[in-house]
Amino acid sequence: MFQLSLYQKVSVVSFIFFLGACIPGPIRVRQSPVPFPILKTQTLPPHISMSLSDEGTHLLITGVESSGQSLSLLWDTGSDLSFYESPSAEESKEFRLVGKRFTLKNKKGVLPESIPGLLGLDFFRGSCIFWMGTELKQFPETSPFCEHPEAYLSLDFKFLNTKKKGEHFYVQFEYPEGHVSYGLVDTGSSLNLLPGDTRDRFLGEKKVFLAGNKIQRADLMESTSTLYLFSKTGIREEYRNVQFLTGISLENFLLPGDKDREEVWVIGLDILRTRPLFWDFSRGRLGIVHSKN
Repeated sequence: MFQLSLYQKVSVVSFIFFLGACIPGPIRVRQSPVPFPILKTQTLPPHISMSLSDEGTHLLITGVESSGQSLSLLWDTGSDLSFYESPSAEESKEFRLVGKRFTLKNKKGVLPESIPGLLGLDFFRGSCIFWMGTELKQFPETSPFCEHPEAYLSLDFKFLNTKKKGEHFYVQFEYPEGHVSYGLVDTGSSLNLLPGDTRDRFLGEKKVFLAGNKIQRADLMESTSTLYLFSKTGIREEYRNVQFLTGISLENFLLPGDKDREEVWVIGLDILRTRPLFWDFSRGRLGIVHSKN
């Protein structure tokens, strides 16, 4: 029996592709570093605080309420649209999270049974967020925290080199040595999708399950050299022993006419969960609190 012990997902435009690999052994879960002084002040501008549950292969936003039930929804910045999944005939339903009311459409046959829905990029439109461990703080785009996060965060806060295409955000990285590209910032992907290096450690061949009952084989690798994310100040943030899939990338899913795109890679949870992350969806800015790996 296949078990989706790795939940790997890639979404492009409005087409959502879910990838799951059958992993015989446990995948190392990178935990967030031990908390250190991050805020210059304990007083932050008005915001909404959400709780996250780190399931290892994915992140759940907890405390979502609907029809008297408490739900946990997948946090997925690789998806344009938020939705829930129900076998009922209803087209949409109202939800509430920390006093915020919103409506999601019902989509069928997309998510695993254990996940009732997801919150994508549209849920955070017109805001900025600060994510550290199990805390996710959302501020309105007019907040001074969104305009000048460096005024509230540690001096180790650095803006990353990023760009936006459509609704999606990409961050500049180097891996392997000498190969510089951009990767989709995707909290819905448990692992990264990266170009390989002949020195990488091979951890096994995996079956990756695609939409439409298609199966593709991919190699699970661990980096032996350092992966870098580039900051606007010139500091390169280091990530070691990164696990990733190779032999497969977003280029497999691009629509006709999009093959000239450079951004065919994914920066997933294996990297993202290790640094406190700032994300301004209105201004297209991402930043991290610099720390040693």
